[in-house]
Amino acid sequence: AVVAYGAATLLVLPRVRARLRWARWALSATAALVCAAVGAGLVWRGYHWPLDVLGSWCLGVPLLAAVLAASRASRGSGRRRPNPPGGS
Repeated sequence: AVVAYGAATLLVLPRVRARLRWARWALSATAALVCAAVGAGLVWRGYHWPLDVLGSWCLGVPLLAAVLAASRASRGSGRRRPNPPGGS
C-alpha cells in the first residue's frame, strides 16, 4: 500500500498547481492516512503481524524517496536541448 499509494501521489503531485499548496499537502496527508489505515486493518484482521507492517513502511519510504530523486534528476536533465550543429 505504501508503494502503490505513494507512487500514485508522486504521479499526481506535479500536476497540482503550485498556488494550491493546501491541495498538495492534503493529497500527501491523505495518502499517508490511507497507508496507515491499510496497515492497521491488516494487523487488526490478523493478516499480518505489526512488525510486518512496520517493516513494509520502513522499506517503502526509502524506495519512494529513491523514485522521487530519480524523477527529479531525469526531469532536470531533459529540460536543456542542445543547439543544432551549425548554430542558431
